[in-house]
Amino acid sequence: MRTVALLAAAAALLAPGIAAAQTALRVEPLMVDVSSPAQASSVTLQNNGASELTLQLRVYEWSQVDGEDRLTPTDEVVASPPIARIAPGSNYTVRIARTVGAAASGTEKAYRLWLDELPPETALRDGGGEVGIRLRFDLPVFFHGTDDDANLTWSARREGSDVVLEAANTGRRHARIEGLQLQGRGGTSVSFGQGLNGYVLAGSTRRWTAPVGDAALAGGSATVVIGPGGNETRHAVALAN
Repeated sequence: MRTVALLAAAAALLAPGIAAAQTALRVEPLMVDVSSPAQASSVTLQNNGASELTLQLRVYEWSQVDGEDRLTPTDEVVASPPIARIAPGSNYTVRIARTVGAAASGTEKAYRLWLDELPPETALRDGGGEVGIRLRFDLPVFFHGTDDDANLTWSARREGSDVVLEAANTGRRHARIEGLQLQGRGGTSVSFGQGLNGYVLAGSTRRWTAPVGDAALAGGSATVVIGPGGNETRHAVALAN
């Protein structure tokens, strides 16, 4: 089956403030979470602009292989309708449904919903019919039959001028990671990016890499720090050279 690489530079994982600032389109919620026995949910699209918006909706199965996100086309979950045209000042409800039934007990299945804002039809005609994407919303979608928590085990190592941080999730639900950094002895730290760093799916491993820079991270002990200041969680980890 053909796989699709995640576009890190796309408008994926948009926070509500960023989304509102970049487009007339508002999307709520920005994550779909469906608990069994339910098999469907909905997303509301709001056009706050002065012209009609046209959206293409696609769903991909989401997995993590060798520490990286992988997307695969699927028909296990469908977005209806697949093309939405939203008049100015209007709301539009899209249905997200799992076609193979509710998630089995003790499991969680992960998907991504892509909502691509397409250019107006006049721009398509002027461009010879080529379809360009103006903005992409990339929403995580979870169908689960468990209330268990994620269970993360962290590891860290040096690779040349980089530090590699991995989280293995032996739990039955995903973990959301934000504000990720690695602190060494003496207070030095390496940041893996502000805000949302991504997810660790159930039964999967996720990897992050960052340049060490001037941080003096020697082999030995270090601390994984997750979350914004004041709400941090800390995990001791061995740092291998």
